[in-house]
Amino acid sequence: MENNNLITSKMFQTMVAIIVSLVLMLSLTPSMAVTVDDTEENSLLSTYIVYVTKAEGGVNSMQSVDLESFYQSFLPVSLSSSDREQRLVYSYRNVVNGFAAKLTAEEVKAMETKEGFVSAHVQKILPLHTTHTPNFLGLHQNLGLWKQSNFGKGIIIGVLDTGITPGHPSFSDAGVPPPPAKWKGKCEFNATACNNKLIGARTFQTEPTRGGVAAADPPIDDVGHGTHTSSTAAGNFVDGASVFGQANGTAAGSLDSYSWSEHCRQNLFAAALLGNGKVYEGESIFQPKDFPSTQLPLVYAGANGNESAAFCEAGSLSSSDVQGKIVLCERGGYISRIGKGQTVKDAGGVAMILMNDKLNGYSTLAEPHVLPATHVSFKAGTSIKAYINSTSSPTATVLFGGTVIGKKSAPEVTSFSSRGPSFASTGILKPDIIGPGKPIIDQDHHPADVFAVGSGHVNPSKANDPGLIYDIQPDDYIPYLCGLNYTNREVGSIVQRIVSCSNESSIPEAQLNYPSFSIIFGSTPQTYTRTVTYVGQGNAIYNFEVVSPEGVDVTVKPEQITFTETNQKATFSVTLLKPSTLVLLLSAKDI
Repeated sequence: MENNNLITSKMFQTMVAIIVSLVLMLSLTPSMAVTVDDTEENSLLSTYIVYVTKAEGGVNSMQSVDLESFYQSFLPVSLSSSDREQRLVYSYRNVVNGFAAKLTAEEVKAMETKEGFVSAHVQKILPLHTTHTPNFLGLHQNLGLWKQSNFGKGIIIGVLDTGITPGHPSFSDAGVPPPPAKWKGKCEFNATACNNKLIGARTFQTEPTRGGVAAADPPIDDVGHGTHTSSTAAGNFVDGASVFGQANGTAAGSLDSYSWSEHCRQNLFAAALLGNGKVYEGESIFQPKDFPSTQLPLVYAGANGNESAAFCEAGSLSSSDVQGKIVLCERGGYISRIGKGQTVKDAGGVAMILMNDKLNGYSTLAEPHVLPATHVSFKAGTSIKAYINSTSSPTATVLFGGTVIGKKSAPEVTSFSSRGPSFASTGILKPDIIGPGKPIIDQDHHPADVFAVGSGHVNPSKANDPGLIYDIQPDDYIPYLCGLNYTNREVGSIVQRIVSCSNESSIPEAQLNYPSFSIIFGSTPQTYTRTVTYVGQGNAIYNFEVVSPEGVDVTVKPEQITFTETNQKATFSVTLLKPSTLVLLLSAKDI
């Protein structure tokens, strides 16, 4: 079933094999440097997180007063009792052994000599958000592109997906004016489900389902994907959004989890701790606080050679002894990932370790499992299998760490992201850009190549003010299509008019005015041209900077282009030569 949801909105950087870039010459104002005297700096109080060894007898059994007294013993002896109480900010009991206190750098240095001291770090304030994608993409709520574009106010967005959830706070119409008078859409919910934000929703179903007549159900989103994509494109900012209490913050119309400035990834931590001491990181939205840290029996669901059981398909574990045990299930089969957990639960299992298949590699997912679970990589799952086979009494537990920020593996390319090259047109680099819609890395944790990331992931603010664009018109594609040896009829069906390729100037693929090249070298030099249009303000001079691989000669003419007015065009040529046969990929570097 397909649904069309219509919503009113309220609201390159590149990685390539060879880069031809245009560097804008700018006049820069010298920066001002300010220094602070070391003595003055060290006298300032900062909040430190201090880690210490366990107190004698452990901290769990200590009363709060005794625990605070133990932690205060690490503070400077020169402080009075009242000063120590004021300096101690927090005392920790459950997750770590330690405390937070206001200290100077000298006091921390002196504390390092005390028995039981482990380490101390200045606290960092990290505001939690439901998603870090806006920051990752350079978008901010109160400045920049979002504010400059008035958050897309008045734009109508249509989404073809699995439906939509009316009444969701992302689609509240508080402060949203009525749709324009020209709007002719329909709302196939009841009379109150649509509003000034969600202005239409329809179901498109052509196959008869009852009595030989096509019967359309209301476009309610039973899957969740349509609501996800619709709120991504046009959702409100929703304060206090969370998933089972995790990542509590502000939901914005955006994608999944990344930090732009640090290239960090956020996930909902759930790790498998095996009886041999090995820890394998994974993910899960369900984060129970009372799951025991003690080791429990661990079994592999497919130990008897039954493929259905290995996939933990419904009813497949009814004859297996999994009562009170943690069960290792494989991804795949005719059941959802969450459904596998239900199978384990129904059979008496207490937790699940879900291992990826080889295709998905390291692309794990945080999901609302029905029992304690962790989704681990294929490599981790293979190691866990080997451990199970190596001992007669394998054990494990699942450790839950909540929202973890700081995974420095973004941007990444997930297993199901479309890859190049394009076999229909090898001269056009595909994908054009990377689409950060999941925790995306090459699924085998290998550095992603140009056929995975294209020209990089989009930076909306820079894309809104690029300086230069590789402008192209619809008719420019006709010589390109003719050059691919399409027939007149085939080209005509694409451009929706009569075309005679014999009257067109057919061009090779790499000659299309596209911001990338993809060519195969021969024995002779190859020269291609590009035309750029200046969309900036005022005068500008661009110099070419060429970064080429070893053994490849790249020549750009002219070496400099000058613009004196907006919309002015300039053409340059790129000549490439390589003695031996090689596929060469070029992309215009982000300006």
